[in-house]
Amino acid sequence: MKQKLDRTLGMYSALMISIGTMIGSAIFVLAGTSYAAAGPGASLAIFLAGIAAVFTGLSFAELVTVVPKAGGGYVYVKEATGNNIIGFICGWGFWLGYAMSCGLFALGFGNFVHYIFPFIPQMATAYLLVVYVAFTNIRGTKSSGNLQNIITTVLVALLLLYVVVGVFHIDMGNQKPFTPFGMSGVFNAMGFLYMTYIGYGLITTASEEVIEPEKTIPKAILISIAAVIFIKTSVFFIGSGILPWNELVPGVTDTPMIDTAMKIGGRFGGYLFAFAGLLATLSSINTAVMASSRTSFAMARDNRLPGIFKTVNRRTKTPVVSIIVTSVIVVVAVSIRDLEHISTVTSIFSLTGYSLVNVALIIFRKKKPELERKFRVPLFPVTPLLGIGVNLFLIVQLAVSDFIALAIALGVIAAGVLYYYLVMPRLKYATKGIATVDIPEIREDKGTDRKNEIIIPVSNPVTAQGLLDFGRRIAAAESSTTVVPVKVNMIPDNLLTISDYEAMQRNRSGDEAVIALLKKYEGEPGMKPVLIHSRDVFHAIMSVVHKEKNPLVLMGWHGAGLVKYMHGNITYRMLQEAPADVGLLRIYHGNAGVQGKECAGIPAEYPDSGMEFKRILFPYGGGKYSQLTAKVVNRIARAYDAKITLLHVIDHGEDKAETEYYLKSSTERFDQPVEIVVCEGALVEKVVEFSGQYDLVVMGASLDWGIQEMVTGLRTDRVMDTAECSVLIVKSYDLFLQKKKLRGLLHRTRRAIHQ
Repeated sequence: MKQKLDRTLGMYSALMISIGTMIGSAIFVLAGTSYAAAGPGASLAIFLAGIAAVFTGLSFAELVTVVPKAGGGYVYVKEATGNNIIGFICGWGFWLGYAMSCGLFALGFGNFVHYIFPFIPQMATAYLLVVYVAFTNIRGTKSSGNLQNIITTVLVALLLLYVVVGVFHIDMGNQKPFTPFGMSGVFNAMGFLYMTYIGYGLITTASEEVIEPEKTIPKAILISIAAVIFIKTSVFFIGSGILPWNELVPGVTDTPMIDTAMKIGGRFGGYLFAFAGLLATLSSINTAVMASSRTSFAMARDNRLPGIFKTVNRRTKTPVVSIIVTSVIVVVAVSIRDLEHISTVTSIFSLTGYSLVNVALIIFRKKKPELERKFRVPLFPVTPLLGIGVNLFLIVQLAVSDFIALAIALGVIAAGVLYYYLVMPRLKYATKGIATVDIPEIREDKGTDRKNEIIIPVSNPVTAQGLLDFGRRIAAAESSTTVVPVKVNMIPDNLLTISDYEAMQRNRSGDEAVIALLKKYEGEPGMKPVLIHSRDVFHAIMSVVHKEKNPLVLMGWHGAGLVKYMHGNITYRMLQEAPADVGLLRIYHGNAGVQGKECAGIPAEYPDSGMEFKRILFPYGGGKYSQLTAKVVNRIARAYDAKITLLHVIDHGEDKAETEYYLKSSTERFDQPVEIVVCEGALVEKVVEFSGQYDLVVMGASLDWGIQEMVTGLRTDRVMDTAECSVLIVKSYDLFLQKKKLRGLLHRTRRAIHQ
C-alpha cells in the first residue's frame, strides 16, 4: 500500500516553529548570564553565535533536500554514517541536550511567575511546570497549530515594540567599556548562547509534513536565523544601553529584561514583558519535551534504546516512558539551578551533534554526488568545514571556561559510550504497546493514462467493505478506472515528529481492521490503496483528489442528528469544495420490498437484493444538476446491468403528459433500459414510499430539489434514515456552477420565481 505523509505546513508555519523555539531562551532566560560573561559585548556574542549557526543551518538546508525524512539531525547523521556509534552519540546528545534545555525554560518560567506573584517560590513553580508539561504530553491533548503561530507572532510583535521604543531610551555611556572581559568573555558567552539557535533544526524533524520541503525548509531556516539574529542582537544591545550591564547580572536581579522594560514602560511594561516571558518559556519547554521524548522514541525504534522507550499509551498514542524519563532528566537539570552550567552542558551536546551534521553533509556529497539537490551549500566544502571548526572552537572555549559543565558533559557522553558497547548488546528490544505493520508501497504505472479514478476514504470497518465493493464494481465495468482507497491516520498536534507516528497508529482495533482490509487489495489490478498520516483529515483527502483525474469520491453515511455534526464537517466540506463528483452511500441490509405501493409504472413489490443493484430509482428533475448526476447513475447501471426508473413528482396543475414526453427525450443519455414514472405529491415522501421496491435510490444534491448548500440537511437525512433500500446522494461537480456566489444567486433567483 502506498503510504505518505500529508503536507500541511507552509512557509509561515515553518518560520513560526523555528522562530518560536529560538526566540525564547536567550532573551527571557540567559540575558543576565550573558551580561555577566561579556558585559555589553553580550550583543556581539549573540550576533556571532547566530553567524556561527548559519554555517550549520546551511548544512541542514541541503540535507533536508537529500534526506527528506522527519527526524532532523539524528536521522541525517545516522543515514550518512550508518547505524553505528557515531549515529548513536548524535542521537544521545540531541536527546539529552533538548532535555537539559527544558531546565532553563522551567527556571525562567518560575522567575516570571515569581515576579508577577511574589508569594509563589520560583523552584516550586519550575517543578510544577515540569509535572504539568509531562502530564499534558502523556495525555496527548490536541493543541492548535494556529495558536502556536499566534503566540509566536505576538512575541515577535512585543519584542519589536521593545526595540522601537527602547532605541529612544539608550544611554551610550552604559555601553562603555563594551567588552570589559575582552574577547574571551565574548567567546565564552557565544558558546552557551549558541544553543539558543538550535530551534531552526526542529523544523527539519517535521520535514515530511512541510509543503515543498526542499524549497520551504531552506528558506525558513535562513530567514528565521536572520530574523532572530536581528531581534536578539537588538534586544541585548538596547538592554545594556538602558541600564548598566552590572545591574542586569545574576545576584543583582533575576529578571534583567523586565527591569529594562520597566525603565521604558513603567510597571505596565514590566508586567507585559513578564507575560511575554511566560508565553515564550511555556511554548519552548513544551516543544523541547516533545522533541527530546520523540528522539528517544526514535532511537528505541532503531534498537538504540531499550524497547520500553517505545511503549505507547493505547488511548492517547503518546510514548509514555520516553516522556517520563525525559521529565526526570528535566527535574535533575532544574535542581542544578545554575543557568550557566545548564546552558553550557546543553551547548556542548548541541555543538557535538551539529558538528556531526556538517560531517554528514560532507559524507553525502562524497558518497552520493548523483542525488538531486534543490538547495546546495555554497562554497562547499569550505562552509561545512567552517561549521565544524566553529563548533569545535566553541566546545573548547566552553570547556576551558567551565570545567564543571565539561565534566558533566563528558561523564554523560562516556556513559553513553559504555551503554552502547556493554549494555545495549544484552538488551532485548521487544516492542511494547505498539503493533507495527510493514506495508510495502505500490509503484505507480507512469505510462498509464488513467481517465477515471474512484477515491474512497475509509475509516469505519463496518462500512469500508461495502464502499470498496461498490467502487470496485463500477471500476470493473470501465477499463480505464482505478479505485483509490484512502485511509487517513489522524495525528494529534502534540506530536512533533510525524514519522514516529507510523509506529503508534496501529494499536486501535478499528484502524488495524481497515488497514488489513486494504492490504487484501494490495497488488490487485485497478486498486491503488493509500495510507496517509496527517494532522488534517480533510486536507489529506483533498491532496489525493487534486492529484487524480476526473475523480468520483465515495464516502459512507454517518447518520443524522448529533452523529452528523460530529462527522459531517469533513463530509460537508467535501460536498462543497471538492473538485469532483462526491457520493454519500448508505448501504441497506433490511428485508425484502414493501407491499402495496401504487404509482404508474411501479410494480407492487420488488425484493431488496443488497449490493446487487438491479433496479435503480433516480428522482429526476431535468435540470443541470440532474443531468450531471445522470452520468453517475449511468456508470452504476452499467456496472450492475441495472434497470433505471426516472421518478418525477409534479405539483397540482402541471401537465403530466407533457412532463412524460420531456422525460422520454432524456432517456437517450442512459445506456441501460429506462422506465419513466410521474406522480403527484411531495418528492421526499414519494422517494421513501417507493424505496422498498428498489435496490438503490440515487438522489442529486442540487438546486433542482431545493436542497441548497445544506446537502446533508433534513430532506436527505429523512431519505437516508427511512428509505428501505440503499441510498446514494450525489453532488455532481461543475466548474461553472461550483462557484459559491453563483450557486447562491441561482438559488435566490429560483426561489423568487417559485414565490
